[in-house]
Amino acid sequence: MATGRRSAPGGMLLLWAALLCFPGSWCFSELLFVKGPQDVIVTRRESVVLDCQAHGDAPVTVRWMKNGVKVPENDRISTLHNGSLYICEVGGRKGEQSDEGFYQCLALYKYGAILSQRAHLSIASN
Repeated sequence: MATGRRSAPGGMLLLWAALLCFPGSWCFSELLFVKGPQDVIVTRRESVVLDCQAHGDAPVTVRWMKNGVKVPENDRISTLHNGSLYICEVGGRKGEQSDEGFYQCLALYKYGAILSQRAHLSIASN
């Protein structure tokens, strides 16, 4: 018959969890989308916002992709402070490429990156 004290089954696990989350250790938060882009239909020359809000250890950087290629920002297209994409005058100006296509936001932080679901921006025909 064994004698002596038994430790609580989860005691060692709790100790490891406490040690791992001290500053300078391996503890980090997951990067996830709080809000992602959705399909949208707009008329030409209308403004639109494609949502993208990511949460994770700061800093979190958001970049936008259209049809798998980085979206260049200009006087008509910009990333808002919250990570969403703002497009003024959808459709593009004369001689510019159309804004219609599949958009995704790419969220990056110090531990990695995640890519959102695809959202299709369609331009309604007049």
